[in-house]
Amino acid sequence: MIVEERFSVAAPPERVWEFFLDVPRAAACMPGVERVEAVDERTYRGQIQVRIGPMRANFTMDVTIEELRPPAAMRLSARGTDRGTSSLVEAKSSVGILPGEGDRSEVALAIDVAIRGPLGRFGQVVIRDTVRKMTEQFLACAERSIATGS
Repeated sequence: MIVEERFSVAAPPERVWEFFLDVPRAAACMPGVERVEAVDERTYRGQIQVRIGPMRANFTMDVTIEELRPPAAMRLSARGTDRGTSSLVEAKSSVGILPGEGDRSEVALAIDVAIRGPLGRFGQVVIRDTVRKMTEQFLACAERSIATGS
């Protein structure tokens, strides 16, 4: 399933770029993220807890920065497993950053998520709603963090 969002933020593209490039900082805005640690310059490992319908999962995730085009675009891939439900999640994300009016930036975010295993058997409507809610919460936090520089 693909989720696409666009938003405008009160910051120049370079500051927006710094936010997304700082994976632990950006991950702190994602609901359910419990920890993130750098494996190397382009690879991170972490834990995220999610609830889909009546099921909870605690995914061990590996995130890789696949492509960087500073300060305009990046692509990431993520893969994680949950031992409790024997489920797998795979995601590919892209971020595009363009200068906006004045000192603003326009950000385009696209996430392609696939969930397999028991969690993936829930209806796509439930999964889509969960992903969309998590994305909305991430965007609200990201906008605040980028605008304040924190």
